[in-house]
Formats: sequence, structure tokens, C-alpha cells
Amino acid sequence: MLENSNTIAYQHLYSMFLRYLFLLILLTTFSSITRAQDVWLQNHFSPSSGCALTTLETVTVLVNNNSGVIMPSNTIQVYYRVDGGAITNQPLSSNLTAGASWNFSFSVKADLSACGSHILKVWVSRPGDVNHLNDTLVWTVQNDCPIVPGVVTSDITVCQGANAGTLSLSGWSYGTIISWLSSTNGGTTWTAIGTPTPSYAYNNVIQNTQYQVAIDGGYCPDDTSGYATVSIQSPPIPGTLSGSDSLCENMASGVLTLSGNNQTPVQWEYSTNGGGTWTTVPSASATYNYLGLTNTTIYRVLVDGAICADAYSDTAMIYVDPVYPPTVLAGSDSLCITNATGFVSATGSFGSVLNWESSVDNGVTWSSEMNTAGSQGYVNLTQTTFYRMITEGGHCPDVISDTAIIYVQPLPPHPTIGLSDTICASSVVGILNMTGAATPVLNWDLSIDGGTTWSPITNNTTSYDYSGQSVTTLYRAQLEGGFCPDYYSDTAIIKLDTAPIVGVLNQSGNACEYTSEDLHLVGSVADSLFWQYSIDNGVTWQTIPDSDTIDYNTFAITQDVQFQTVALNGVCPPEVSNQVAITMLPSPIADAGMDTAIYAGETVTLSGSGGITGIWMPGGTLSDSTITNPIATPPSTIGYVYYVIDVAGCVGSDTVVITVMDPIQFNIRNVITMNSDNINDTWNITGVEFFPMTAVKVFNQYGKMLYENEDYKNDWNGSFKGAKLPNGTYYYVVLKGGTEEEYKGTITLLGNE
Repeated sequence: MLENSNTIAYQHLYSMFLRYLFLLILLTTFSSITRAQDVWLQNHFSPSSGCALTTLETVTVLVNNNSGVIMPSNTIQVYYRVDGGAITNQPLSSNLTAGASWNFSFSVKADLSACGSHILKVWVSRPGDVNHLNDTLVWTVQNDCPIVPGVVTSDITVCQGANAGTLSLSGWSYGTIISWLSSTNGGTTWTAIGTPTPSYAYNNVIQNTQYQVAIDGGYCPDDTSGYATVSIQSPPIPGTLSGSDSLCENMASGVLTLSGNNQTPVQWEYSTNGGGTWTTVPSASATYNYLGLTNTTIYRVLVDGAICADAYSDTAMIYVDPVYPPTVLAGSDSLCITNATGFVSATGSFGSVLNWESSVDNGVTWSSEMNTAGSQGYVNLTQTTFYRMITEGGHCPDVISDTAIIYVQPLPPHPTIGLSDTICASSVVGILNMTGAATPVLNWDLSIDGGTTWSPITNNTTSYDYSGQSVTTLYRAQLEGGFCPDYYSDTAIIKLDTAPIVGVLNQSGNACEYTSEDLHLVGSVADSLFWQYSIDNGVTWQTIPDSDTIDYNTFAITQDVQFQTVALNGVCPPEVSNQVAITMLPSPIADAGMDTAIYAGETVTLSGSGGITGIWMPGGTLSDSTITNPIATPPSTIGYVYYVIDVAGCVGSDTVVITVMDPIQFNIRNVITMNSDNINDTWNITGVEFFPMTAVKVFNQYGKMLYENEDYKNDWNGSFKGAKLPNGTYYYVVLKGGTEEEYKGTITLLGNE
């Protein structure tokens, strides 16, 4: 039953498919029949936009047969209309085959001569055409008429830099204004300057300029208008007045002259209140005579400006001053150079002060003082000075006051009273003599506390005898000062030095070799000390540098030596102390044995001698550092120092170096101890086992070969022909196996006693 149901469903679906296929075929056939009735207005070719179109413009379009059948002639009608006007129609005069196109031109021309835009509409019709969506074409044609550029109005002359106005384009038609143009070089070049409007506002033009308008012609050529010129007149140069003057009120007459002007004077004007108000003098002359002025007066000239505004010249001033009498000064004085400070003042009434003047040569020549006040101060004058004041006289002579005199006494020169001196207190004799005194001596002074206090000495002569003085003393003399304060001479110091006390050195003694001793000086009183030593029993003495001290630690003693101290005090003779002798005790001789080498981890017995007892240092790797022959187990190469002491307590030392080698090193021992103690009994070359075929040769001092081996095994015991060789130094040559390295050196044989 299930199979039958599936079969029925399949047959039903197949039946529906056949129905849809039939409908699709019908639709396709119907569509093909519809296309056969479609005439298509595909494109237009003319007329196009342009300049000066005429009344005879050809209308051309492309007609297309959008079907699969031939369309006979006269079955297709083509129409056109301009700007919605009368309709023109014309049939196709030949057959239009299936899918073909035809450039169709109307025989009746279109009138497009009117300037501006024209709308053209073209359409086709054919009986049975069922698709009218492609039957019509509409487009716009622009007819631009040639430009009538017109002219800019009008030429004008203006004042340079202070002008404004408007230029206009007149007589212009057609086209579009692009911009205003200007030229400042007579039309050779033009520059765009303004907006596209028929008028242009100029402002503050500073040179002759031509203006015109650029016009866009659209489809017609562009053009420019006629130009107008704005001509510039420079502002008038009013000129300058010469003849300004400062005159006295009883002779204020003269001439003013205008020069440098480029226009005609209109009138002169003057003011007697500083320019507040002006009085006009009708005169077109370039000069003006003024007479008997009693007040200060300002003059100016008004000059014609023509196109520009009238302008004034600069001003000229005739300054008129009254006459003033001379001024009386107060403040003359006599002063010392140390306090020559004060002021001189003008009295009574006086005019404006121009400056003060001073003279230091009794009024022969004068120097200006930059001071316009009624008094003149002076500070710390160093010489007699005259002062006077100059007041303004205007055009009248300047007024000179009377003279004030400031007498300045210079300081008397300070005399000298002789050279200071230092004298030993045991013999004080001398005289101080004054030189260079310009005024009388009042008295002498002395001070025994360094100048803190002074005591007068009744003596008004120019000399003083200080013989017998017992302490250091300062001396000076006081002299009369005149207008200046009394003053002093320079100061002389007579210094007394006392004899030095050298003191006593500690006693002589012994010192171990290479040690130093402390010496001490007792009871010394002196300014300075120095120590001396002698190594020839006091025959000659050497001074020890930088030894100004009572305690002295000597240099290392290496021989018998004597010491002494020398004390100094000022100019007094030096004092020498007693002598001490240091006897050198030689250090005991220590012997730490010979340097040797061992492998890492091996031990070696040290052998020390000398003195009455000794100690090894460092002792950390020794079996016992207080015995003479301890066993050493150094981890690395080290130097052991053996210190010994003798009965006098002196110490000596010696060092033995134990070299600790890495077993893999190739190291040639330089000693054989032939004492059968199993230590260094044979000649050992460390690492020779790693270099087979190592060849060795041993020679005596005469070059005779005593031993040879081409593959040495550390087995030579220092024998030759079966007998041990004598103790001594021998020479070897070792050629390291497998290499080119050759070693030469010496080997020492010991133990064959």
C-alpha cells in the first residue's frame, strides 16, 4: 500500500511540472510578440548648446527598431516642438529592419536664435507600439549671445591715500561678470581685485590705477570692458619753517621763511598762548617779518591742498625771555680735605638754573656741573674749588652769579720715624729719627701692649732715643694738623727677643738594627727647634727636615749615630742641647731554608736556623710553628717567614717560598736531595707521564753530558756511571714529548756529603 501511495504522489508532481512548463512557453512567446511592436527613440545628436545659434538649426535623433520584424516606411511618425511651440512632424521614408537604427533629421529647421535656454521635445509613434516609455526625448539647448562688454565710468582724480568712491560698469549686456581687474602699470598686467558685481568701491588708492571688468561669455568668447582711470594727486608738502629763535625782550625782531612746500601758501597764523588760539595773517608770501615781540610766539603757514585738503607747515617758535640780575651765592668756607663736604646756595630771586660750574684753578677754567637746582652740593673735595651758578637768559645773555670759594687744606704728609727693628734683649741701643714732617711735633707716644693703649712722651723734637728699653714697644709721634685734625706719624716697633732655652735630651742607649728610638727634649723654651744627627761621632751634623718638636722618633738605626737639638728665638743666637748616642745592636741572622715546590696535597719539612729561639708565620698550615723544622701542608703557594731573637732582644727574619703545583702541570724540579729519605731522591718533572718521549740531558759546568734519556720516567737519582755526583749546580735541557717546547735551566744536587 505504501508503494502505491508514493507512486500516485510522484505522478501528481510530474503533472504539475508539465503545466508550469507550458505556461512558461506561452509567456515567452507572448513577450517576443510584444517586442515586435516597440519603436525606440534611442538618442539625440543636434542641436547642441553654443554661441549665436540661428533660425535654421537641424534637429537629429536616433530611431531604433527594438523588435524582430521589419517596420515599413511611413508607418513611423517623428515629431518635435521647441519651447512648447508649434509641433513639426515627419514620417520615416524607408523601411526599418529588425534591430536597426536610423539617424533621422527633420527637414524643417528649428529656430533657436533667441538668447537663452530652449527646451526641445522629440517623440515617435507607430500603430501597435505597446511600449511608450522609450518614445520621447527632452533636452535643453543653451544659446549664448556674443558679449557687449560696455565701459567702466568714469575717470577721476583723487588725493593719494585719503580717497574713496565707486566705479560702475555701463553699456554691458550678455555674459556673466567674473571679476573686476586693476592695473598699476598702464594696462600691461591686470590683477583680479573684486566680486562679480556691476560696481566696485575703491578706498585709499595710492598710485594711478586703471579698472576694468572681466566678463564670462559662456559658449561665446570671454571679453573685458573698457577701463576707467583713477589718477592720484600726492598730498601737499606744506614745507618747514626756518628762523625759530630765542631772543631778548628788547630786541625780538626777525624773519621766518617757508621752504620745501610744493603748493602755494594760503595764509600765515600765530599764537601767543602755546597754540591754544591762532590769529590769521592774510599773506601768500614765503617769508614773514616779525617786529618787537614781547611774548613767546608760535608761527605756522596754511598751504593750498588742491584736490587734497589744505595742510599746515611745521611751527616756528620765537621764544622771548626777560632779563634777570646776577644771583648772590652763600656758603663759602675753609675745610680740611677729610671733611670737605657741604653746599653752596643761591639767594634772592633768580631765573631758571641752566647749570652750575666749578673751577679748581682759581677761576681760570670752569667745568659744568649737571645741576639745575638752586643749590650745589659738594662731597669730599680734594682741592680748593670755586662755584658759580648760570641762570637762563633766553635770547638775553645767560646770567652768571657771584663766586663762592671752598678752601680745602690737604692732609699733611705723614712722616716716618725710622725703621722698626728686632733686638736681642741682652743689648738694646738705638735712636728713631723722624723724616718728612711738614708741621710741628706736639709729642711722642709709646705702647707696650701692641697699640691697645698709648702713653705720651714729653718730646717735641724729631728724634727719640730708646736705648735701655726692656720690653717690646711701639712708638709714634703726634703732629699739628692746621684746619685738619692733629695726626700721627707712622709706627715703629722695637721688638725684643729673649735668648732661647734649649733644654736637656734624654740619655744615650742601644737600639736593635732597623728599629727606631724615641728621643725627648725637656725644659725647652724657644720660638722654634730643629734636630740634627751625626754618623761620624759629632764631626759633622745633618739637619733633620720638619723636626720642630720636643719629641722625635728616629729613622731606622743601621749604624751608631748621635743626636742633638738646636733652639732658636728671634734674632738671638741659637742654643745647642747636649748630645745623645745610639749604639746599634746588629740583628741576628735568620735562615728559613731554600725555596722549593710540591704538588697540591703534598707536605714539606721546613728547616729554620739562627738566634736563640724562633717562630714561623703564618702557622695555620704548619704542624708546629714554634719548632725549627715543622711540616708544612700549604693549600697553595705561600711564603713562610721565620723570625728569630737573640740575647739582646733583637729580631731577624728570613722567608722561604713553597710553590704548590697542580699535578697535571709540566713543572721541572730544580733540586735532588740524595739522602735516601724518599723525598726528592730523584729528579722529578711534574706531568711528564702525560708527555711520553720527553727527552732530557744533564751537563756539568764544563759542558760534559752526564745523563741522557729519550723517554724520561722521573727515575734519575743524580748518579753518573753508577756513582752519585758531587753536590753542586748542573745544567739541563728538556724537550717536552710530542711538542717543540724546549726547557733549559739548572738543577742542584744535595745530600752527597
